[in-house]
Amino acid sequence: MPKLNLTISIDDVNPLKGWGAKGDIQMEYLDNLNKEFGAKFTLFIPSNYHNQAPLSKHIDWVNWLISKPYFELAAHGHYHACIDKRWGEAEFAELDSEVKSKDRVKQMMMEWEAVGYKPKGFRSPGWLCHPAAVGELEKYFKYVAIHYRHNREQKWNCKTLYGADGINLNKASIHNENTIMFQSHISGEWNDNVWNEKNYQQLRQSLKQLVDKNDIQFKTLREL
Repeated sequence: MPKLNLTISIDDVNPLKGWGAKGDIQMEYLDNLNKEFGAKFTLFIPSNYHNQAPLSKHIDWVNWLISKPYFELAAHGHYHACIDKRWGEAEFAELDSEVKSKDRVKQMMMEWEAVGYKPKGFRSPGWLCHPAAVGELEKYFKYVAIHYRHNREQKWNCKTLYGADGINLNKASIHNENTIMFQSHISGEWNDNVWNEKNYQQLRQSLKQLVDKNDIQFKTLREL
């Protein structure tokens, strides 16, 4: 029976209602999958999502997440928004200078410091990242989770983890030699891999089949 790691990462998690707050159905889905399979999750969290949810104002929420041993908290930008709307929400793609990048990373890390948590991993909002921002981000993180195509062959001086198979898919690929990497978004009308009932049930079926046919070790990205 093949031995495989399996990770599930979730982007855009934040304390706003419907995006990962206490009582949200999405968080119940995660709890259920942990109870049923032992699943673990890496939560990619913007430090001040859309300038509406600074982590420093939601310490209790952060502590609630930390209290669950099957969650890893990772960084996912600061605002998850752009000044130049042509970039959508790919925040670190428009930071085209060392000065801009240092300032934004500093703002991001100050929010994490305020809640007493130092994330080990990072994923760029919208997957894109300007080379100037890469040079600054790699100073702070042990790993980055990136996309084969959207990374655009940039070289990082930290561990890189590739892979982005949606939780809505009925098949999975092997990435990074021996790892199945499900990627998702906590909510949002513009993505098809969000945590709704349909995708939750699809992932349950996928996990059942994978666990039945393989020796699966559930891990957070930090544990890889």
